[in-house]
Amino acid sequence: MKKVFTVFSISLFYLAGMILAGCNQNSSPSPSAPMSPPPQAMQQPAAPPPPQQLSLYMVPLDQTGFSMETIQANKKKIETEPNNVQALVSLGDANFMIQRFEKSLDYYEQALKADPKNIHARLSLSNCYIFMQKPEEAVKQLDRLLAIHKDYPEALFNKGLILLQSKRDPVGAKQIWTQLVGKHPDHPLAQEVKGEMGRM
Repeated sequence: MKKVFTVFSISLFYLAGMILAGCNQNSSPSPSAPMSPPPQAMQQPAAPPPPQQLSLYMVPLDQTGFSMETIQANKKKIETEPNNVQALVSLGDANFMIQRFEKSLDYYEQALKADPKNIHARLSLSNCYIFMQKPEEAVKQLDRLLAIHKDYPEALFNKGLILLQSKRDPVGAKQIWTQLVGKHPDHPLAQEVKGEMGRM
């Protein structure tokens, strides 16, 4: 049975959006608004809020595995069981959370050698490449996941987002998201991309 993960917000979401969109972080602060707007401004209708930028889907992580005791236990475990997927993925997650992406990548790759169908490791490996600013490698990992788990919604969502924001390929992104909406119309991620697709 497929394991469907839920979307959740962590601080890395913002970092992913910055990397994918190539935002300029050196923008100058906006001048403060006057205390009392002029009368003509008060008569103008409020401008609609800008569309919310989509965030990279992140696999929910079990933070109970991030204690030093658990980390040390998992390290000892893979010394005797080098193909222990659960321990390898947990170590990958622990490093991912402190932004040690290259180390995290190593653990996820070891886990995938032992279990090439592991969704958690494959999605997280793809996200490592995004944070390392290697979108081509990230897409390759998503394509490998989709070759095994066809139409997997989280993989389709992230692939479309990478194509749109990093590869500047709105046509490719729309094609992938059309597949997501067609195969999983009620999935929360499909609902998220509908608005973005309407603006393409």
